[in-house]
Amino acid sequence: MRAHARVLHTTTKDASAWPVPMKQGSTDRILSPITPSDLQRKREEGTPLVCITAFDQPTALSVRAAGADLCLVGDSLTNVALGHASTRVLSLDAMIHHARTVRAGVQAPELQYDARCPRAPMVVVDMPFGAYGVSFDESVRNVVRVIKETQATAVKMEGSTELVPLIEHLTTLGVDVMGHIGLQPQRFGDASGFRVQGATAESALNILKTARALEKAGCFSLVLECIPSKVGGVISERLRIPTIGIGAGPQTHGQVLVCSDIMGDLASPAHVSAVLAGLDGSDEHVSLSVPTPSSWPQPPKFVRTFAASHIGMQRVLALRQFAEAVRTRTFPENASEAYRIKTHEWERFVAMLD
Repeated sequence: MRAHARVLHTTTKDASAWPVPMKQGSTDRILSPITPSDLQRKREEGTPLVCITAFDQPTALSVRAAGADLCLVGDSLTNVALGHASTRVLSLDAMIHHARTVRAGVQAPELQYDARCPRAPMVVVDMPFGAYGVSFDESVRNVVRVIKETQATAVKMEGSTELVPLIEHLTTLGVDVMGHIGLQPQRFGDASGFRVQGATAESALNILKTARALEKAGCFSLVLECIPSKVGGVISERLRIPTIGIGAGPQTHGQVLVCSDIMGDLASPAHVSAVLAGLDGSDEHVSLSVPTPSSWPQPPKFVRTFAASHIGMQRVLALRQFAEAVRTRTFPENASEAYRIKTHEWERFVAMLD
């Protein structure tokens, strides 16, 4: 199917729809992806960092076009792309498969020649549950395998001070590591354990101590998840490396959200019911903030949909219109959407028929 899928198709004759080429002899567009040093510089300049997840080529290309600083191949793809309630089921092979696709998308060579395309973001790959922490040697082998096979810039690992020896060793090997503290979803088999961390003075101090230990071990950045805003601010002030918040308030050095949440895509079966209800009521802006099954992670309070009209609804609308066009025989149109055979070849073919 789609033998011409790699050919750019456009319905406009406007030249602006095509890449803006580099000037003859120019190398201005040959830019390497964003690096940890770039993130550190932006942190020192006070420029907020943008991190968005991706799990396939369309989401990767969207993240690139949006101008994000980091593209995280998060294990959240288990929920939003593969349909599982827990991220624990994701295998290392599956993560590598998705990460390869994302890295190829955000660093597509063709995009180097469009002067309007932002610089490629740094690709960071989540180490899935069970791929690290079981044994030291196996953890090292798995991390090195991810870097070699995906060509990503860095890996991200959830954990506390028990990761210090591993991070120190990986750093000596030249592997960039992003830490993840606060709420650590991989620690829970289901969403029942998802709650705010650092809500007491003691636990907040423990998170700060963990952050300092991981920074000292060699992490180039830390994700702070689901902690009080003030605690996120204190940790960000006291570290020398960038912090990326998700439910950690506005004072972190950057923010990350799952792409499907940002766009309002169909992230669980319950969303389909909401979309259908909205379509039946002709409400194109129906909220997808509906109760999801208890076995599914509930949308946390920090999730905000930024799309003017939910992508999930637009997806269903487009597919419905396709189905209607097929059933009414208005697709494909013979004049514009079908291939022709030369008259003499057609006559020869008819003559060959029994």
